Amino acid sequence: MLLPRSLAVLAFLGFLTACSDGTSRRPAPATANAAPNAAAVQKAAQEFRVHYNRPVDLDSTDFYYQPVSVVPLAGETQSRILSSSSYESEYSNTSGIEGTCYNVLFFQKSTMEEHALLPHGRFVISEIDTDKKPDARWPFLFYTLIKADTNADGAQNDEDASALFVSDRSGRQFRQLTPDGTRLESRQLLQKSTLLLMEVRPDTNQDREFTHADGTYWLRFDLRNLNAPPTRQPASGLAASLQQQMLERQSRQQ
Repeated sequence: MLLPRSLAVLAFLGFLTACSDGTSRRPAPATANAAPNAAAVQKAAQEFRVHYNRPVDLDSTDFYYQPVSVVPLAGETQSRILSSSSYESEYSNTSGIEGTCYNVLFFQKSTMEEHALLPHGRFVISEIDTDKKPDARWPFLFYTLIKADTNADGAQNDEDASALFVSDRSGRQFRQLTPDGTRLESRQLLQKSTLLLMEVRPDTNQDREFTHADGTYWLRFDLRNLNAPPTRQPASGLAASLQQQMLERQSRQQ
């Protein structure tokens, strides 16, 4: 679970930049780019600070990254991992991400050049998967991002919609893979193949919640070309047939 955040935190993150994200597959709401209230920004500056977490070396590449988070000035925050591949234990005093991660810095070892993954601070980065897959060593980093407070409860956490993003291992070519309006549930790389499967949960009944009643569906990606749109599985014709089979099966049991 992500640490809860107050509305002041949201204002602080919005203040970090007014840049548009440029990563979503649909236009962001007009309110997402609105300048925060000056009083809220001043209040956030008095209550929160930027925290630079422990850098993570990326295998034998020429790059390493450093998660950036927001933490309260008063009191301590509980550390949490950003992914099992980057940090040792889920809640640890010696490793982990402190506060709420909203950006990632990338550094090139040979040139010391640096850049931020995101051009703004409006998202919450809930996971970074840096694992080297045993049968397919693709040069990717995968991120789970919470782009907005979709259930309007005042916090960006795992109750909201989330999406999978990808970049190369230098933090470039950053783009979104799974659609807005869904929550990322699971992913699976098929062994000895180039196929990556994603399970997503849509808000089918439009109640701003992602529950068992909404169900899930699967998307299939080819790691040889992540610019190509994913394929939904099963195909629509087979899915319709299975839906009809289910209805006929259950109607006989009434």
